[in-house]
Amino acid sequence: MFHFFRKIRRDLLAHSQFFKYLKYAVGEIVLVVIGILIAISLNNLKDASDLKEDEIELYKDIITELSEDLKDIRENAHHNNFYLKRYKAASEIIISDKNREKKDSLAVIATELTQFSDFKNETPIYDRLFTSGEQNLISDTQILTDLKGLAISYNYTHRLERNHQDYMYVVLPKVADYIRFNPPQIIDLEGLYSYRFQNDIEVLIFIMQEKKALYTDVEDQLNELLTKLKAKLE
Repeated sequence: MFHFFRKIRRDLLAHSQFFKYLKYAVGEIVLVVIGILIAISLNNLKDASDLKEDEIELYKDIITELSEDLKDIRENAHHNNFYLKRYKAASEIIISDKNREKKDSLAVIATELTQFSDFKNETPIYDRLFTSGEQNLISDTQILTDLKGLAISYNYTHRLERNHQDYMYVVLPKVADYIRFNPPQIIDLEGLYSYRFQNDIEVLIFIMQEKKALYTDVEDQLNELLTKLKAKLE
């Protein structure tokens, strides 16, 4: 090809056709520039295609992890709701059971105060994306915003889980004073029915009600995010 162009230039110069040669030279430069631009454009298209593939793969990974989180949050919500009802029942027994007829039921629930839900995701996807630099692969800024909001909710959940655990350790020694675990026997009936013990149960109920609302909010956030991410794969 280049040999062909050189032959044309020699022929034009040999016949003193300078202006024709100038036009030809300009045309040749234009063709070269166009060729370069086409090559760059094709390379950019390839890079864009590669980035899109990386973004899709990242979305798949995020969907997998969020789906596991959704399963985990639902299991913890179920656990929390079950024992929340039990603790409310214990508080009601202390208030209304003047004749101590339900003392055995109260004692059983008292031993269940060690039970609590514990959703943990210490390193949310949003934090890991910015640590690895993969956030640049996500073209939809709203998804990044939603992931950030989810990370904030996770952190709040972790604080509530720690508060619940810490207060459970405060209550447990009191339960050990009221009840012998093996063989089961109520040692301090009045302590079991005391307002102080009821207050402890009410604190746990308050924490668990807050957790219940937060679990619901996190589940809604996860469902919304998963819907958006799956739409990106269609």
